[in-house]
Amino acid sequence: MSQWLWILRRLRDGAATRDEVLARVDELLGCGHNADMLSTALYEEHDRSPLPPGTLEAIEQRMYRVKEQTLTHFDGSRDDGDKTQLMGNPDATQLLQDGEEPVETWRAPVEVNSVLLGRFKLVQLIGEGGMSNVYKAIDLRKVEAGARDPHLAVKVLTVRFDDYFSSLSVMNHEASKLQTLTHANIVRVIDCDRDGQTVFMTMEYLDGKSLKLRMPKNRADAQMPREEAMRIIASIATALEFAHRKHIVHGDLKPGNVIVTTGNEVKVIDFGIARFLRRPQDEGEPTEDWERNFSALTPPYASPEMHDGAEADPRDDIYALASIAYELLAGEHPFLRAAANKAREAGMQVPQSKRLRAHELRALERGLHFDRDKRTRSAQLFLDDLNGKKRRSVQQVAMWTALGVLALAAAIFAGRMLKTTPALVLAPNAPLTEGTVFRDCPTCPLMRVLAPATFEQGTSADDALAFEKPAHAVTIAYAMAAGINEITVGEFAEFAKEYPRERKGCETYDGDWGMRAAVNWRNAAPHQNASYPVTCVSWQDASDYASWLSLRTNETYRLPSASEWEYLARGGTKELPWSNPAEACASANAADATAAERYPGWSAFTCSDNFVEAAPVGSFAPNAFGLSDTLGNAFEWVQDCWRDDYSNAPVDGSAVLDGNCGEREARGGSWFTTPAFVRPGYRNRFEAGYRSNALGFRLVREIKKQ
Repeated sequence: MSQWLWILRRLRDGAATRDEVLARVDELLGCGHNADMLSTALYEEHDRSPLPPGTLEAIEQRMYRVKEQTLTHFDGSRDDGDKTQLMGNPDATQLLQDGEEPVETWRAPVEVNSVLLGRFKLVQLIGEGGMSNVYKAIDLRKVEAGARDPHLAVKVLTVRFDDYFSSLSVMNHEASKLQTLTHANIVRVIDCDRDGQTVFMTMEYLDGKSLKLRMPKNRADAQMPREEAMRIIASIATALEFAHRKHIVHGDLKPGNVIVTTGNEVKVIDFGIARFLRRPQDEGEPTEDWERNFSALTPPYASPEMHDGAEADPRDDIYALASIAYELLAGEHPFLRAAANKAREAGMQVPQSKRLRAHELRALERGLHFDRDKRTRSAQLFLDDLNGKKRRSVQQVAMWTALGVLALAAAIFAGRMLKTTPALVLAPNAPLTEGTVFRDCPTCPLMRVLAPATFEQGTSADDALAFEKPAHAVTIAYAMAAGINEITVGEFAEFAKEYPRERKGCETYDGDWGMRAAVNWRNAAPHQNASYPVTCVSWQDASDYASWLSLRTNETYRLPSASEWEYLARGGTKELPWSNPAEACASANAADATAAERYPGWSAFTCSDNFVEAAPVGSFAPNAFGLSDTLGNAFEWVQDCWRDDYSNAPVDGSAVLDGNCGEREARGGSWFTTPAFVRPGYRNRFEAGYRSNALGFRLVREIKKQ
């Protein structure tokens, strides 16, 4: 290994050529050196000090070619004795226990105690599947940084590829899609990477058991309580609905791919073997060959169309969801674990059960229909049917919209509306143009449409805060709607009513910061009412609310990226909305004379805004875009993972998703923030699970192309 490091350093210093290094690769591998160890050392050395451009890739390709000639599992010449069939593991969460066929795999050159990229130590095999192994791992960098929870899951690809680089392409394609699935009921994908020839994906670690292990083995076993079963079904359905709107089909939904955590959360896993739906605008692009081959099938839960080899469709996931729902509620598989195509050929029907109510049986029959065109078309509709909710007629929708308009008009007349432009509840497919103010439902957040724009993100060169520099041009080439106000206590309460969850404990200030177990989002501020910004919410709480609102409205709501947030906060200007600090209290609820009177010694504006802590949203003058409280009142979570600076920052308005994702960025300052930091360019960071009474959020809403 010392010879390897020596030649790499000579290359970096200009004392050796690339050809000499490649020749050394041939020599070392020919002498029996481990290619993966050499690759790890290569990347560590490159991280220490970058090698010349293009060198890393050239060396990696040479290693692959040499290894391909010497390792039999790459040239297909293994004899039958070396073939590896997937073996069951009774302690794993992803097992071959749902009826799937074993898939021939090659064992990736890793095992428990392996360390990938010198960073991820694999400590326990927790799942085996037809295409990957999943390990519980420790992020050694987090250990070094003193993080409270350094654990994550690492999924190592085990399916055999004739071309190694195509496997990396698959996983990169997969990871980029899955990183958009930020939802309370979907395991979070962090990144995709490689260590030598080992391609792997890092994911959120879940401490819990698969639904398969929690389900009764037969009708005679003790049934899962109905309320618990319905909660699990609803969680899976909302996860699927969210993914389908992102044009992602799971493709292998089964009880083994649903985890119930020790905190009783329900998470759908292994979207990594999903097939991705093609958007209409992508139809002209060539179809990737791997999409036809990189798929999985579990016979008892796969739709007839999947058995027939048809292209994946959301209704295939509905079939799997209905199968799971029937099993949870009735205590057995609807077709005695027969594959759907066999059940169809045998003329089997969904059996009645004394454990099913009439409307539930009808919902399950629609979800399990053997004809895709007659099957329930969405997860939300399936859930509504199962819960007995009647679908609203066009007349009911029109009446509801009219009542919403009347309610808003009454609120304006009574003077209860804040300082914003009156808005209408949108009719379906209503056009949205720049400046339009609207709500998607009578109790949805008030939104304003912002036009595409280019602006300077960051701070000027004479600014002392290095982590805000350098300023760079960002082009947001799409229109979007931004929340006029921060999400309020009243708005969040509707979500919390439907999804009650333990959210106790919050960092509050009373001369110093401390965790108060009795404080939560309901009582975060003195004299708080429904019009206050919701605080004491974590990044995940905010993301979950956005997912819930998206499902409720059939629109896409989300946290803004840091770039989007700064654009909406600047309001089309480069400067603060005040020229004299004494005028700041008209536009921002930040540290001021009112707060300094209570907490002597604070660095504060000399003006008074009459609030020590948070104020009702809209209490201060809006910015040039008509948006309130973009500065002060409450810090606002954004999508981005934390990076120390703007190096290689996106310039298209997208979020940073490959930094320190254990910490998320927050913007805008709060009632606690000192004058120097009350400005659009100020960045802060908090652990994703952190809750504080100075930290809330606002949302943006994507606008569909007209």
